[in-house]
Amino acid sequence: MIDTTIMNKLLRYSLILSLATVLLSCSSEDDLISEWITDNEVDPPSSGQLDLTKYVAVGNSLSAGLADGALFPEGQANSFPSILAAQLAQAGGGSFVYPDISSGNGFGGVDGTTILGRRFIDLPTALAALGGDPDVQVADAIQVTEGSLLTTSSVTGSGLNNFGVPSARLIDLSVAGYGAANPFFGAFQSGATASILGDAVSAGGTFFTFWAGSNDVLGYATNGGAAGETFDPMNPQTITDAATFTAALQGSLDALSAGGAEGVLLNIPPVTITPFFQTVTVLSGGVDLIPLDDATATAVNAGYAAYNGGLDALVGLAPGFTQEEADRRKISFAAGANPPVITDESLTDLTGFNPALINMRQAEATDLFGLTALSVIGSLADPMNPNSVYGVGLPVPDENTLTLAEQGAVIAATATFNGIIAAEAAARDNITLVDVGPMFADIYGLSAAQAAGLVLSVEAQAAADGEVGILVGGIDLVPLELSQDKIFNSVWSVDGIHPNPRGAALIVNEIIDALNTKYQSSIPTVNPLDYPGINAPFGG
Repeated sequence: MIDTTIMNKLLRYSLILSLATVLLSCSSEDDLISEWITDNEVDPPSSGQLDLTKYVAVGNSLSAGLADGALFPEGQANSFPSILAAQLAQAGGGSFVYPDISSGNGFGGVDGTTILGRRFIDLPTALAALGGDPDVQVADAIQVTEGSLLTTSSVTGSGLNNFGVPSARLIDLSVAGYGAANPFFGAFQSGATASILGDAVSAGGTFFTFWAGSNDVLGYATNGGAAGETFDPMNPQTITDAATFTAALQGSLDALSAGGAEGVLLNIPPVTITPFFQTVTVLSGGVDLIPLDDATATAVNAGYAAYNGGLDALVGLAPGFTQEEADRRKISFAAGANPPVITDESLTDLTGFNPALINMRQAEATDLFGLTALSVIGSLADPMNPNSVYGVGLPVPDENTLTLAEQGAVIAATATFNGIIAAEAAARDNITLVDVGPMFADIYGLSAAQAAGLVLSVEAQAAADGEVGILVGGIDLVPLELSQDKIFNSVWSVDGIHPNPRGAALIVNEIIDALNTKYQSSIPTVNPLDYPGINAPFGG
């Protein structure tokens, strides 16, 4: 992790000193300074071979600017398209308008009668939890503000530039009347029968970014694979099949390119390494999330004696059920920290022999828990029943856990989709592919082997240096961290899925570098440190 900006400057300064020594007899100090300024002169902003008259962004929440679990004005203003548009404007690009549909603390959905707004981290609570205070849980540190309903945008259709719609899958972009199913689009659709793609095309962009497809696998992942492995186009918690994904991508790129526009196509990041899936297990040092004293552990074990005995009794009787699986499924607690009991649908179904032998086991090191599991594990399913603790008396629901097999399904689908994306980009002269894999591999500190295991690109594997963070201006930017020395350097927002403005700025630089290389443009990059991180106004 070398800060290349500083290193390059040091090399240049060393070169100047060497030249000053060798050429002192024939060159004045003024000559050397003038020469250095000439050699390091920054090209004035230029669009090169690009027509930046109108920039249109199409995609999902990553394009819309949703962060901290909600869509709110500051997030929209600091989305990657908004940041990119400001840089394009310096090279001749036009204005950039996004839908004015959210206000206050934003809209992140509805829980009963409560409108959910932005999430934030209460730092004192987080530090107390990390410090081992037994009366404070990490879950208490991540809090949610009260939000506000979406409002109807004053600008719609061709007057807009940003057509990022939270929750939209790639296959949803061309669905007529999609606003009836998705309130984010319903708030700025041009009409009741409009589609996201149709409205975006009507805007007449001369240049576009297209970042969609992550929700075609993300919904399955964040729901713990509970919806199963079969694709259902009406269920966003299933994984889209490859043929449907391909057709939707081709149709979208054809429509956006029809007027001769140049575009950037971004691929799908590795979902399972995001803070949403890593924060819970990392903070616990594994999956030991259930603290019990000796007396409680003894009582719980007594309650599971019949269950464990029932497993042994079916070895050799139930087809395919082995002693190895029986031992894996047995529940045993001890004084101290314990892995919770979870649901695992991949286990042999024994309920036909004994209804009490449901598909459950204790969590293993390879299991992942989403951030949402923090509020479930250890809570009561029935407030009136003290024995209904999720993870102890009852298994954590399937939607809160991503097992190793389910992680494999996510990784395989992501690799398939990224292969399709790369092929479509390679087949189209007007499309520039931006592979976000190298940035993710670098910032998450993956090893080359881990990057290969996630089926990331060769470039991503080369960027995997095993050290967490990206060094920018002497600051080590990291994923979502709750420790006191790292929290303000975090580049992911509190929801663990979406970048905060600094993270968006990193993505913008990836896009600009790709454009400048292909189109001989000189669009200026941004300094990510100029944008808010997890601190105010983001993160409380």
